[in-house]
Amino acid sequence: MSTGDPTLLKLLSQATTACERALNQELRARLDDQLRPAHYAVFRYLDPAGSRIAGLADAAGMTPQSMGELVTHLERCDLVTREVDPTDRRARVVTVTEAGRAALSVAAEQIRDIERVLARRLGQRRFTELRTALVEVNQALAQNIADAG
Repeated sequence: MSTGDPTLLKLLSQATTACERALNQELRARLDDQLRPAHYAVFRYLDPAGSRIAGLADAAGMTPQSMGELVTHLERCDLVTREVDPTDRRARVVTVTEAGRAALSVAAEQIRDIERVLARRLGQRRFTELRTALVEVNQALAQNIADAG
């Protein structure tokens, strides 16, 4: 951009990073000081019924090996487990443990706190408009990709 203004992509990335840092600070303090935002990709894309590593990796845009490392760390923390896939007994699926569900509750609480901070800063009307605009951005870009494909 010739104006020196940051691109929309950069602003969205910076906002995501700021939200993840705020979330991570609380989760590390309450759950495990070894947690990093990269670990959240497991939970972000994990199907409640369980997901295979390859599917998680594909959804997160990373290699299965990298996703496997994240899952292994979360297994050591007792937040997820690998179980036999009921549809293919040769495969394994990642599922959330009871401790993982408790961690997700902590994360949900922290996300609500982050949203309250943003709503106070922006005002409720602007915050609601921001949420609506982001939904529309996602829909427009998904439609653009579908039209191109």
